[in-house]
Amino acid sequence: MTSMNAGIDTNCMTLTRFVIEEQRKVPGATGEMTTLLNALATAIKAMSSAVRKAGIAKL
Repeated sequence: MTSMNAGIDTNCMTLTRFVIEEQRKVPGATGEMTTLLNALATAIKAMSSAVRKAGIAKL
């Protein structure tokens, strides 16, 4: 990798994209697991944001 390409990988697979693509591979999938995983990811992101804002000292 050259110094010009040392930045952010713009071709990465997000969790949401991965879950949706895997769901499409399963013929009888209802989408319930996808919904659950996306809800968990959203909740974890919200907690991460709150922890970053509060800092370790205010926990």
